[in-house]
Amino acid sequence: MKIDKLLHDDYAILTLKGEFDTFYCPLLQTEVEDLVERGISHLILDLKQVKFINSTALGAIIKVHKRCKAEMGELAISQPSTFVRDVIRKVGIDKLIPMYETEPEAIKAINKSLNQRELSGDAPVDSEKVMIGFPDDTRRQMIGTKIKTLLGKMANVDDHRIQFTWNGSKHGLTPDQTRQLFFKDGELLLRFQVRMIKRSFFEVHARVTAAENTNDGGIKVTAAISQVSDADKAALGQFAEDMAYLKRQLPGK
Repeated sequence: MKIDKLLHDDYAILTLKGEFDTFYCPLLQTEVEDLVERGISHLILDLKQVKFINSTALGAIIKVHKRCKAEMGELAISQPSTFVRDVIRKVGIDKLIPMYETEPEAIKAINKSLNQRELSGDAPVDSEKVMIGFPDDTRRQMIGTKIKTLLGKMANVDDHRIQFTWNGSKHGLTPDQTRQLFFKDGELLLRFQVRMIKRSFFEVHARVTAAENTNDGGIKVTAAISQVSDADKAALGQFAEDMAYLKRQLPGK
């Protein structure tokens, strides 16, 4: 089986080609984990060119569905072949994972899910991911080569500072080792989205001003933004003003 990957700002389409059996399940999971690490958790599986699928592969699709849900995303199945459609319906997976006869229908459903998330109470920042990088070799060596991307969870952002959490214990790091990565005045390279502002990514340089342990063994980092484009700085500032206004005006905010 072969997997073609088409990336969009908010979602990805994985087109599977050939026979999807036990041997190829790890390939699919590797592709999905790579996307999740990059902050993409809304996925479409295009199955029109899948000639055969077995029970283990069906289980792998369910695992992808659960993985997307765990990251506040969605999985949709697009234009399955006749064989795949019949098997999915016979097993009842279509009651768990939505299945669409055309790709535009699947994309419309994914976009609807994305829009609903953006309009939910915590969506403007709290559901966003932030990719964390370090400019120095010392800290890059500390995390080793097994961790492709440090993926944190956004807590707050404006045109002056950013706050995010990251849990090193998931990668075998102790709280002390995690704090060493985020020492005071340490420089960070951050890449993140705030979809209510723009679809593409913000890329900023920042310096750590504070780091505190969280109850789940992670760390909450506050960093002052030191380098950002003028346009992005203005957009983040306007976003902060707009959200402050909404909190004053809306009931329960």
